[in-house]
Amino acid sequence: MTMSVHRSFVCAAGSAALLFQLGCAALAQSLPPTATGSPAPATATPSTPPSVPAPSAPNERPRFLNPEPVPTPAPSAEAIAKAIAYSESSSGRAVLVMKDGVVIAEQYANGWSAERPHALASGTKSFSGVTAAAAVTDGLVTLDELVSDTITEWKKDPRASRITVRELLSLTSGLEPNSELLGRQGYGIKDLGGASDLASRLRSGERAPENWYAAVVKVPVTAEPGRTFRYGPSHFYAWGEFLTRKLAASSRPERNYWDYMHARILKPAGLEFAKTRFALDQQGNPNLPGGAHLTAREWAQWGEFVRRGCAVRSEAGAAWTPVIDRDALEQCFIGSRVNPQYGLTWWLLTGPDGSVANVGGSEGGRMRKRLGRGEQPGLADFAAGQTATILDANGTPVKAVMAAGAGKQRLFILPEHGLVIVRLAEMNQKGVNFNDTQFLKLVLGIDGRGTVRGPDAPDRN
Repeated sequence: MTMSVHRSFVCAAGSAALLFQLGCAALAQSLPPTATGSPAPATATPSTPPSVPAPSAPNERPRFLNPEPVPTPAPSAEAIAKAIAYSESSSGRAVLVMKDGVVIAEQYANGWSAERPHALASGTKSFSGVTAAAAVTDGLVTLDELVSDTITEWKKDPRASRITVRELLSLTSGLEPNSELLGRQGYGIKDLGGASDLASRLRSGERAPENWYAAVVKVPVTAEPGRTFRYGPSHFYAWGEFLTRKLAASSRPERNYWDYMHARILKPAGLEFAKTRFALDQQGNPNLPGGAHLTAREWAQWGEFVRRGCAVRSEAGAAWTPVIDRDALEQCFIGSRVNPQYGLTWWLLTGPDGSVANVGGSEGGRMRKRLGRGEQPGLADFAAGQTATILDANGTPVKAVMAAGAGKQRLFILPEHGLVIVRLAEMNQKGVNFNDTQFLKLVLGIDGRGTVRGPDAPDRN
């Protein structure tokens, strides 16, 4: 092993390889290229840079994102190795850890590889929240406007007529969450259940749904808007139809949802891939609630873009410039009154008291039925066990949000630690034992008192 600005070493572990890159003085440099060769966020520029308002005054409400956190030590190689072993024991296929924009650990197992895109399932949902923040920045929408002013078919319905954009994206709209009008949930998701997944292989030639966005207009509203949190795809297809109509009525060059999402958030994040990676219906509309397939590196690159406040720079060393208004982006990380631990399409993994969001009943029960796997014994009891407290050495809850998908697909963002962590896995009975709290504690390195080092904690040797 030779010394250089970065040290790299590979430790063989069965059929998987563990890559550690330990940065010395350049942790703030740009991301490495993705497997498809796309540019890194550090050098990406938006196609139509918006005029972004100046940052808010420092005495306003504390923000979740912190693009320039107090420097903290990177997790140790030993701690990360333990977390990877834990992930693989629950059918994990990949773990990637990024610290301040640099990949410091990456490992693949169980037949997966760095070049192979993986189904994110409901991890796809987080793209909608950031797309909405871009649309707010561009003056296309406001979060509290009535959806029925655009989807006018809803005006005559006493409930649908009162749904706001915010309620769609916080999953509190009252729409029937899993309507049969939208066809089979999980269409287009590939390889989530592994090579032995007979149901997925039999459905590989299934005809795409006609038009999710048009169909959702007829989905009934079965609860009062703003009163209940109900997890499901209907809200996302309604959001897709809403924004598509907004674009059609605007003067923007992007005339459909994909083109807008690509121009305003994917391209600035340095992500370039075919739109088919989002599982399209017959009209070419992307599957917004669950169709995305990204490599671990691409998903981490997306997470780093968000951690940076959706900021880009023209070259290494240049100033970071946000392409999305920070106030609009921060809305993604504010929970609703109905569910304080779900923002606008992002799970607020740790609440104000450090409690961890319980996603066990939200991320795969119905899909498991659709894929022919039935219910998981004891799932409700296990999900309740996800709720725990992660405190740093100062007794402060560790801030974290995540995008989460069926099969325990995870994108974690820990802003105060400068960390973005990806975890990919096969969806099976064995994988249900994976616990978000346990995994993050292993990555961060728990001391004897059940806490992790905080930014202001003194050194303890």
